[in-house]
This record gives sequence, C-alpha cells and structure tokens, in this order.
Amino acid sequence: MTWMNATVRALVIVFYFVVATVWLPDFVLRGPLADSPSLVRDGIVLAVWTVALAGGIYGLRRFQRQGVI
Repeated sequence: MTWMNATVRALVIVFYFVVATVWLPDFVLRGPLADSPSLVRDGIVLAVWTVALAGGIYGLRRFQRQGVI
C-alpha cells in the first residue's frame, strides 16, 4: 500500500466518523426534532449516534479482516 493510498483511506475513515457521529446527530437534533420534547430528542439523537458509531467500528473491523485497511 502506498502512502497516497493509505492517506486517502485514512481521510475516508475520518470523514465517515465526523459526518456520522458529529454532523448527523446535530442535523437530526436541529432539524426534524427541533420542536420535540428534550427527552425524546436526546433519546433519538443518542440512538442515531450509537448506531453510527457501532456501524463505523463494525465496518472498520470487517474491512480489516478483508485486508482493505
């Protein structure tokens, strides 16, 4: 694997985690759930964040087993 290839893969991983665990929960919190009660908003945003984080970790492990990363 070349340095350029490794750099691109690392940037893709960082981009995923930033979008999935920072931007998406914030978007859900401020967008569709803006008028919901705080307990409902917090619960849904926590679920979105947890699924995004778990999916990212699962994807990293799967790609590692396949030799992609």
